[in-house]
Amino acid sequence: MDVNGFVNNEVLTTLYLLMVNSIYVLLPLSIFFLFFSKISSKVTIFLLGIYASYSIMIPYLLKIPFINDFIVSTGDFSFFVYLIFSLIFGFVFYHLVNLAFIVGGFLLGGLIGYSIGTFIISSNGEWLNNLPFAASYIPWIVFAVLGVIISIIFSKNYESIISTLSIIFGSFILSFYTIFLLEKYTKITLGNNSLLESLDQISQPEFYSIFISFIIYMVIGFYFSMRKNKKDKRIG
Repeated sequence: MDVNGFVNNEVLTTLYLLMVNSIYVLLPLSIFFLFFSKISSKVTIFLLGIYASYSIMIPYLLKIPFINDFIVSTGDFSFFVYLIFSLIFGFVFYHLVNLAFIVGGFLLGGLIGYSIGTFIISSNGEWLNNLPFAASYIPWIVFAVLGVIISIIFSKNYESIISTLSIIFGSFILSFYTIFLLEKYTKITLGNNSLLESLDQISQPEFYSIFISFIIYMVIGFYFSMRKNKKDKRIG
């Protein structure tokens, strides 16, 4: 199955090399995401930052010539360069997520509120003329009120949102390693076992195997998360 039409070939190649070369970091990370997503949001967000570094930031940074040349010059130590960068990015990512939840919730609620306020003005009701302030302020007032409300809702459900993201990311990366390791260390054959070589020409049986594994792992992850929620409620 040619996936070049969906994702840039260079990005796929870089992502593949990172996942294969950093299996000792990403495999334990994916297991933690999947089975221990409810332990601590702080740890989870930090680890999500590391995951984002490996899967998103590093592949794109390597497209910059002088960064790519530097990584090549480190030779066998490139693994440690990736790890150090990912740890730093994980720390920064943790603080960015905290800020993003507050700002994102406020802006989302604000945009909805502004639309509602604009609709109210467009109704041209007579009561608008009796307001102690100009009707043009209504969209901004609703913007502020709904923005605050949505940001509070986001903060209240912060743990649940982070837990859900952890399970999804953990399921994705663990499904890749499941098929990759099965092909590499067993006699199993899926299509032409092209996953052992690259991601850009993955066979259809491999694609469906990864997808099915992804669904199974997500079900398992959400099951453990729900069970822990019930246990916490009983204890509480």
